[in-house]
Formats: sequence, structure tokens, C-alpha cells
Amino acid sequence: MSKGPPNKPLEPGLADVKPGLRGHARAEARLRESDETLRGFAEAASDVLWARNADTLQWEYLTPAFDAIYGMSRQKALAGDNFATWIDLIVPEDREHVLGQIARIRDGERATFQYRICRPADNEIRWLRDSGFPMRDEAGKVAYIGGVGQDITRQKQAEEQQQAHFAELQHHIRNTLAVIRSIVRRTMEKSESLDEAAAHLEGRINAFARVQAAITRRPSIEINLALIVAEELRAAGGREGDNLTIEGPPLTLAPKAAETMGLAIHELATNALKYGALASSNRTGRIDIEWRLEEDLLRFVWAESGVDDLKQTERRGFGFEVLERTLPYELGATVELRFAPSGLNFTAAVPLRAIRAISGKM
Repeated sequence: MSKGPPNKPLEPGLADVKPGLRGHARAEARLRESDETLRGFAEAASDVLWARNADTLQWEYLTPAFDAIYGMSRQKALAGDNFATWIDLIVPEDREHVLGQIARIRDGERATFQYRICRPADNEIRWLRDSGFPMRDEAGKVAYIGGVGQDITRQKQAEEQQQAHFAELQHHIRNTLAVIRSIVRRTMEKSESLDEAAAHLEGRINAFARVQAAITRRPSIEINLALIVAEELRAAGGREGDNLTIEGPPLTLAPKAAETMGLAIHELATNALKYGALASSNRTGRIDIEWRLEEDLLRFVWAESGVDDLKQTERRGFGFEVLERTLPYELGATVELRFAPSGLNFTAAVPLRAIRAISGKM
């Protein structure tokens, strides 16, 4: 008679146990194994797992992550009245909120709350988020309160940075709308007809939009003055060459200063196109644009020459207002506007502190 398959050997330690008790022994072994796995998980976690006695509120268990997050050893944290020690680590403004959340958990609720601590190791302020829960005994009474503490400092810093960027964007949008309203209002007031207003308005808003486009492409970088000058002249049909020179050292402008200078240069280019060196009737006209740094000033010079028949308008429109009033008001500039027989000459002395760090409103 053939033999059947050999019996599967019993687990170590269970061979001599009565069959009725073997299942119980296996369950206990698995439970011990599960406890060891859970302990290993807790010891390796990057968050702090903690447990307090619900009556005394004293910590009875802390995982190793506590040392790195709190900047204090577990041994020191667990010594003496450790609840008072923990409260002392929390910044004073957050203590009342934390005590209220601990009371909720003690009463049988779950609670997730955020607070700041000052680490003893380096006096650094850290943001923490605790998710706490009650642990009840067999009678249903809350015997312990446990929780998971997570360091959310980087997340908070990212949120604050995002909020700051959003506030900056809102401020920029408000300023942009204010500038556009001002351009529209003053253009309408200074124009003699709707056709004239429409022509001027389109050019001015386009000039403002060119600066805004440069700011939007690189919002954290200042705008180069040479770029503003070149783009406004290009829009007016001017090309650097025999009748147009542009010279000046590299100089970047803060966004607000770039807006104001862009509008001023647009008005100079538009005037040259209609009445001066860029007009089609002036074949010998030329423009020399130069800027230089003089101690704490930017000196910007726009000089037209070779204009056979300078057509000086008697009306002081919005363009002259930008040159003679807006530049001094917005940038603290000292300006000189002179109509020589051979062309318009304009000089602006602008404090460097105004164009490099201006952040005021229009």
C-alpha cells in the first residue's frame, strides 16, 4: 500500500501543545509579531507618534522623530512634568488654542490642530500639525490620548510665499488699472476730437502694454532702459542708424519706473513722428538719445536736430503733461523741455533710488 504525503511539520513550539490550544498559541504569536512590526513602523516614522495619560496628560510614549522635529531629546521631554515642558515649547500666542484642542480629545473627540513651537536647540520657529484621538479602555472611558505630529514648516512657508505673490499681483493689477484710467481720462480731456483721442489713446495703451509684457515675462527682473527706448522708437518707425543714435550704460528699471519712463519715451517718439525729426517731411532730421549716471542721478537726454520746419503745437496735451508733470511726480525727476529752432530737446535728471527701488502707486 502506497504511503500518503508526509504530514506538514508543526510550527516550532507547538508540537507538544494540545490540538485545542494550538490555534490560540498561533494567534498570540502573530499578535506579538504584529506588535513588533507596529513598533518598528513607529520607530522609523518621520512624524512623531505620541501617547498621553488622559488623566495626568503626561507623555508616556514618543517616537524617535521627536528629537529632530522638536530639537530636544525624548529623554528630556519625558522627564518631570512633561506636559508643562511641552506647553512651554509652544509660542505663547498658540497655547490657548492647543489647550482647547487637547481638552476636546480628552473628552472623546478627534481633533486636528496647528501650532508653532520654538525649538530649544536653535530657537527656530517650526509649524506643527497634530492629529489627535482618544483611546478608550474596556469600560469605554478615555484612558489615553494619542496622536501623530507632523512638521509642516515648509508647507506653511510655501503658503505664505504664495499669498505674498498673490497680494503682489493684486497690487500690480490695481496699479495697472489706475494707470490705464489715468491715461484714458487725461487723453480725453486733452483731445479736441474723438478721432484725435482714439489715435492718442491706442498709442499710449500700446506703449504701456509693451512694458507690461516685459514685466510679465520676467516679473522678478527689472526692465532694461535700452529695451524700452528701442521698442518705443521701433513702434514709431525709427531705426538706429545715421539719423538715430542710442547710447548709455546698462541700466535696469524697477517695474513702476519702467512704466513711467516708457510712457515718457513714447510721447517723445510720437511727437518726433508727428512734428519733429521722424516726420516724413524732415529728411535731414536726427535724434541723439543718451543717458549717463552722475553720482546718484540718471541723466536722460533726448536731442532732436536737423528739423527744417519745427512744428510746435500751441496746445499742451497729455504728452507734455507726462514729460513735465508725471515724471517729477512719480520719480522725483527734474525736467527741462526746450524747443530749439532745429528740434525738440528734453532732459530729465532722475534720482537712482526712484528708478531702482520704486514700488509706490500711480
